[in-house]
Amino acid sequence: MKSPTIPAAAILLCAGKGTRMGETDRSKVCYDCAGVPVIRRIVANMRKGGVSRFVIVVGHRAESVMTALDGERGILYAYQKEQKGTGHATACGLRALQDIGYSGPVIVSMGDKIVSVETVRRILDGAGNPNVLCTCGVQRREDHPNGGHVMVEDGKALGIVEYADVKRALSEHRTIPLSGRTYQAEEVAATPWVNTALYRFDAAALAEALDNCGSDNAQGEIYLTDTIEYFAQKGEVSVYRVERPDELLTYSTKVELRNMSRHFLRPAHELLADHPESAEVIQRFIERYGDRKAVLARAPGRVNLMGRHIEHRGGSVNVMAVEAATVFVASPREDDVIHLANVDSAYPEGEFVLGSAAGGGTTQDWLRWLAQADVRHELENNRGSWINYVKGAAYRFRNVLDFKLCGMDVMVSGTIPVAAGLSSSSSLVVATAEALSALNCLNMTDRQFVDLCGEGEWFVGSRGGAGDHAAMRCSRAGRITHLNFKPFSIGQSVPFPSDCAVIVADSLEQSKKSEGSRDKFNARVAAYEFALMLIKRLFPDKTLVEFRDLATCGTYEQVMAMLSAMPPKITRRALLAMLPESHDRLSEIFATHADPGEYDLYGTALFGVSEIARAALAPALLAKGDLKAFGRMMKISHDGDRVSGIPFAGKGTTLAEACGAYTCSTPRIDSLCDLMNATEGVLGVLILVEKEKTDAVMDRLNREFYDRLGLPHAAFVCRPSNGSCVFY
Repeated sequence: MKSPTIPAAAILLCAGKGTRMGETDRSKVCYDCAGVPVIRRIVANMRKGGVSRFVIVVGHRAESVMTALDGERGILYAYQKEQKGTGHATACGLRALQDIGYSGPVIVSMGDKIVSVETVRRILDGAGNPNVLCTCGVQRREDHPNGGHVMVEDGKALGIVEYADVKRALSEHRTIPLSGRTYQAEEVAATPWVNTALYRFDAAALAEALDNCGSDNAQGEIYLTDTIEYFAQKGEVSVYRVERPDELLTYSTKVELRNMSRHFLRPAHELLADHPESAEVIQRFIERYGDRKAVLARAPGRVNLMGRHIEHRGGSVNVMAVEAATVFVASPREDDVIHLANVDSAYPEGEFVLGSAAGGGTTQDWLRWLAQADVRHELENNRGSWINYVKGAAYRFRNVLDFKLCGMDVMVSGTIPVAAGLSSSSSLVVATAEALSALNCLNMTDRQFVDLCGEGEWFVGSRGGAGDHAAMRCSRAGRITHLNFKPFSIGQSVPFPSDCAVIVADSLEQSKKSEGSRDKFNARVAAYEFALMLIKRLFPDKTLVEFRDLATCGTYEQVMAMLSAMPPKITRRALLAMLPESHDRLSEIFATHADPGEYDLYGTALFGVSEIARAALAPALLAKGDLKAFGRMMKISHDGDRVSGIPFAGKGTTLAEACGAYTCSTPRIDSLCDLMNATEGVLGVLILVEKEKTDAVMDRLNREFYDRLGLPHAAFVCRPSNGSCVFY
């Protein structure tokens, strides 16, 4: 059927609060549905169906609607200040059309209904009779049980009675007047037809009808549905019957939005045609699970140029994503099972049941859940399994939601070297979160997403921050991004220097968190906590909330004096003696790792405050192109991370020039860094080089590091790439 030749307009009612969706940062109509905001899908279909002018009636979260439609042509906005019903909202939109002299056909629809192109065309054509005053869409009650009751006779609508008014009439045993007749409430309740809230009017006739609508009803509002009775008494109201569910897709809850989104997912073979770079994993998905509807989720590796080991203390990081990535092809399931297969046979298949949320959704609730015996037993029984990272993300997201997540069948592939410093494990967490978010239409903010990913990885036993996950989520191609934590926010983004390159040199010395180094990692995190607890006790006049506050609470000399006031090293027994009021908190921290004997408070704390200072300086150094200064900061940072770090704080230096002793490196990595620091063209390690010297640096790396140790060449140049994403 061809589109109508007469240009048509549409009034889309988007002012409601959408309370059943919960409190969010956006209007209900702005939720992504398979990667596209619902309101954009509505506009696109109506435009294809013959609508050329749109009036969007906004109210609650109006700015989010306008942002979602940014760039769309032919859009006018009308503001409904007070919620006085659908009739009042329509009148607000109609006035905007009258102001531009429009007097043609008008479709009126809710902003939460995606109408098919064919349905738009047919309703503009008057459902086969373009001369009638109004066309009303109806569907069977089983498809929309709470919709308004439509009384139909001889294919024409006599009027609509809202669901709430029928309920009131039934409870009060009243009759219902409609189009000059009187109906028993039971008779109206029994009609099989319900209102789809999709109408086609003549603009002038609609204005007249709205002027005759009152608010004598159960909700005290002006109902748009009252216009149907008005037109029925004057002439005719044709009926358009919605026969197929895909003609008109609607939602009121998050679960309904998720179900609606399935309509827009594409079979895997179409993803294969559009993404040849992921051909192997998509083809393996089809072989394992069939040519089902699916999404393609990608989570890249990351490089942290400045700001190591501090984001969980409230410090900032300066990061870029790399081209290497973990890729999921994921298809929704009807149950809550997550089944995983891997292109690499070294990673065996497995599955687990998501189950229901337990114990609330706060961070403390999550920590208590992780401490439960059955959770620890599950982890111990699967120690070292790659699937634990998927579980951590899935369980954490499950625990903050007020509805049950759907399961998924997943085929996984990855090009990030394992345990090589590019966070391959965290990319599994982020890819899981992206796939679950896409298939369940979670519509989370970056902050919510990043925080939950960071906490999700705690499932494997570590107690790190969310810096890696934030880098993977928020990086941009060709740029270095500054990220802040506690709370999370995206800071300044600066172009990557065009005359530089980054070389990632894999030491080929694996250190898997799930196989032993977790205790050392958590002990260092604990040292941060203990240092802050002691300094807060020693200096009660200082306002110290996060560890990062130590770096800015005074002059360099004052900060050094505060660090020197606490014991340089301390045992658990001494901590308990010095902090008697904190025994419960100390016990919680002790439980995350084996007793190291002594905690290096001074070396760890000095590294932390100095790295926080360095990370804060980084964006300005990069923005003004002072790469030598930036490279020097990178070298100092690694000096503080050496195996046998010796805290350095020379007289007259700044905090950023101190290094501390975090001692998270290895002898092999230290020797690699020493080699690079002595190489012409290297600005800083991890390895920032002058672009024209890249080949020479790579040659020396291969000859004097890999060949000398009998190792395969494992260094590569990487470029700043985009962060994680989902393809539909």
